Amino acid sequence: AIIYVPQRAPRNYYHQLQEIPHRIKLFVRRVFITDELGADFIPRWLSFITAVIDAEDLPLKSGGSRTASNRHLIRFKSSEERLYALSASAASITRRKLPGGPGELATRDIYNDNSDNNNWNRTYAPAEPQQIHISITDNAEYAKVQFATLEEVKTPLFQYWEQNHQSKAITIQDGKNWAFVDNGTAHHTIYLHNLKTNALKSATIYQYRVGTIDYSGKTMWCESTYEFHTASHDDTTNFIATADLGLVNAVALPGLIEMAKTHKYDFLTFSGDQAYDMADFNGTKGDDYMNMVQELFANVPFMGGVGNHESAYNFSHWKNRFDNVPYEDSNFVNNMLYSYNYKSLHIISFSTEIYFEGSPAEIEMALNWFEADLKQAQANRYLQPWIIVMSHWPAYCTSYSSPNDKSCLGQTATVRDGPVGADGVTRSGGIEPLMLEYGVDVYLCGHRHDYERTYEGLIPFNNTATTPLPDWSAFRYNGYGFSLVRATPTELEFTHYAVNLNGTIGKVVDQILATKDPIKKKD
Repeated sequence: AIIYVPQRAPRNYYHQLQEIPHRIKLFVRRVFITDELGADFIPRWLSFITAVIDAEDLPLKSGGSRTASNRHLIRFKSSEERLYALSASAASITRRKLPGGPGELATRDIYNDNSDNNNWNRTYAPAEPQQIHISITDNAEYAKVQFATLEEVKTPLFQYWEQNHQSKAITIQDGKNWAFVDNGTAHHTIYLHNLKTNALKSATIYQYRVGTIDYSGKTMWCESTYEFHTASHDDTTNFIATADLGLVNAVALPGLIEMAKTHKYDFLTFSGDQAYDMADFNGTKGDDYMNMVQELFANVPFMGGVGNHESAYNFSHWKNRFDNVPYEDSNFVNNMLYSYNYKSLHIISFSTEIYFEGSPAEIEMALNWFEADLKQAQANRYLQPWIIVMSHWPAYCTSYSSPNDKSCLGQTATVRDGPVGADGVTRSGGIEPLMLEYGVDVYLCGHRHDYERTYEGLIPFNNTATTPLPDWSAFRYNGYGFSLVRATPTELEFTHYAVNLNGTIGKVVDQILATKDPIKKKD
């Protein structure tokens, strides 16, 4: 810190006592954060002091009171948005040649065999609903439920009602129905059903169940009743953010299921990679996984994205099993890309799989949609001041699996700057230029199975395998976990929790609070 104390008080000293001092400039690693620290940071009678503080970390919160060393304040100027990136901890970790890993049979363990979801691999009746999950549209004005059956049915049913008022239930019939045939040798087939509510009341808890009428006229309902809620009347949003969840060793799953039932969280974002892999064993591992997560995805709206472990058969398991996310409302052709608004948030689910599995034409189409969506979001900043982009592949990371692991160099460069062109050197078509141009606030991803957070503003990316924590990397945690996010029009707070190996929720390992001034509608 550099502090200047004059030899004598300035002539207008007594006038300055009535003002909040702005003479303290706060930086983090040479990046300007704020000069609006408030009257509590320094007494008014010391307002004649001028100082520049450059910190390696920032153990402060609004108002300047001290807190734990892993809590950080970021101040966003409304006219100077800055990108800030987080990579999610794995909710589970499994690998090839381990039980439940890609190509491996699943086994029961303490995480998938708990009392809430221990029937995930039981035998289902042909017309019995299974694999139930729910998603929402903007501000939960509508909800869409999707479920599966083992045989074609005459009529799928979706019945919902305000909590404790089942006598006034509304029943939706038919909806969108199709057969999903896995591309494996057995051509395993399930029948999928997607049904949408009528317009919903705000600030309301709904209960629901799904059922079928088979071709003999028999009605069959699912075993359990589930719940979801619509947006409250206040300006606060709370959601769960996680990624990378397998059928086996799903360490975070028991805690996530319990949180889903509390109605404290409006939805769950999921940054890709499920089941490891859904296409295994002719798609039956996908069936088992979807039944395992039913108690989670049926009780809190699933607003997830696709990962590389969903890539089999042109992502057919992702495209079919999660057809109820709001891609049609987002003017895209399938669920690889979509966006939605929730109070002060605009959240974009963008598939970075295009850079590793897509054609140049697919990359161009995705980027055109991405820019059009960002333009509209930027115009609506007075309504949704925070823009979050969710994807699977990191654009920034330092988590190396071995000394020879270069994936945090080449793969992140492809996402960030685009594929290498014909000259073998120049990159173009990455997502970072658009995110910076349109002031994206947060890039939220998965894939690396570690939690990592950057400083805001992103000191120019200069990562090498010999510097595991470059200047832009603020914090990293190697372990199981998930994040809870709280948003208001002027605050965005991420709190990352560890999950213990016994499945219980552990300590807070990182916490960040970003603030910005209220944004007014432009004339």
